[in-house]
Amino acid sequence: MLTDPATQPDTIAPDFSNLVVVIAQTGDEWSTTGRLVQHYVLPVLRKHNVRLVEVARRGPTKKDGVAVLQDSRQPYRLHLNGVYKLSHENRVTGTMPQLGGVRKCSQKAKGAPQDAWRANEFGDRPYIHALGFNIHEYTRITRDSAYSMGGQRVPAYPIYEWGWSRQDCLDYLYRRLGVEWPKSCCRHCPYAGNKPGWPEQRARFAALPTEAAQHIIDEYVCLALNPRSGLFGPGRSLITRLHRDQVTEPITLAVARMKTMPWAVYRVRRLYHAQATAIRSVDSVLLGAHGTVHTALTDVGRLADIAVTKNEEIAGAPARHGDRDTHRRLWLRRRDDGIYPSLEEFYTVAPAQTRDKELDSFAEA
Repeated sequence: MLTDPATQPDTIAPDFSNLVVVIAQTGDEWSTTGRLVQHYVLPVLRKHNVRLVEVARRGPTKKDGVAVLQDSRQPYRLHLNGVYKLSHENRVTGTMPQLGGVRKCSQKAKGAPQDAWRANEFGDRPYIHALGFNIHEYTRITRDSAYSMGGQRVPAYPIYEWGWSRQDCLDYLYRRLGVEWPKSCCRHCPYAGNKPGWPEQRARFAALPTEAAQHIIDEYVCLALNPRSGLFGPGRSLITRLHRDQVTEPITLAVARMKTMPWAVYRVRRLYHAQATAIRSVDSVLLGAHGTVHTALTDVGRLADIAVTKNEEIAGAPARHGDRDTHRRLWLRRRDDGIYPSLEEFYTVAPAQTRDKELDSFAEA
C-alpha cells in the first residue's frame, strides 16, 4: 500500500499517521536480510514518514522486560543483534529450536516482546493487527485469529485476502526492486531449513560461514547432551547435512573455534515419564582444554571398567537415514524404550558453554 496507493485500506490514514510497523529482533537474523531492508524498505518508510518500532526481549523471562531498540519515522538502520539473543538462551541451556510443537521460540523471541510493546502503547484501546500470512498459511491464521483479547485486537491478513502465495510476494518484490528476496529467519531455524527451504538456507551457510559457525558449535554441544536432538529431528543434524552437501567452510571455522574454547566433562541424567517427555540434570564435573577432558573421560572409563562408546545408532532415529552418534559417551545407564518411568545416565565431553541445571524436584523424582 506504500508503493500502490490503490491498495491502501480506508482504515489507514491518508498520511499513514496511524500506521506502525513493528519488528521483533531475535538477535539471530541473517545479515543479508538486514542489508536488503535497510537498502530497499527503510527509504520507503522514510519517504512516507511511517513509524517503525524495533523491540527485543531483555532476558529469558517476561519479567526481564522489553527493550525498544528504535522508534522512528525516519529509520536508517536495523538493530539485528537485538538484546538477549534466542541463540544465547539455547546455548546456556544446551538446547536447539525443535521441529514440531507450538514454536515456543517464536512465541518467546517474537510474539512476547511485540505483545508487551502493544500493551504498553495502546493500553485498552482497540487496534488492527495486520500479519503477513499467505494463502497457504490458513492453519496459522486460524490459530492467530483466536487471539482477540476480548475484541481489543482486530487481526487482519491482507496477503491472504489478496490470494497471494509466498511466491507471489517474491515475484512482486523482484518486479519492483529487481532483487531475489531470501526468507527472513533465524540462522538456526529448523523450519526455514526443513526440506523445501534447505537449498536457500544451505546457500546462506555457504556464503556467510562466520555467521553460521557458532550455530554448528551449539548443535554439537546439544547433540552431546542428547543424541536425539538434531536440529531437524532425531538423526537429522545440521552438521551432517552440511557435510553431505560439501558446505565445509563453516564446519572448519567451528572446529577451529572449538579447539580454543574451554571444554567440560558433563554428567547427564534424564528421567523419562513418557516418550519424548523427560526432565534433565546436567553437571559439568571437570573443566579443561579439549585434550584434557577427552583423556579424563577415557581414564574414568578404564578405571570404572566401562567402555567409552562412539558411532552408535541413535535411539529413536531412522536407522536408514539417521546420523550416527559420533560423541564419546561413558554410559552408566540406558533408558528402556517403552517402559516408563525410565532413567538414563552418561558422561560425555563438549565445549563448556552450557550451564549446570537441575530442577529442584529432580533428585526426589
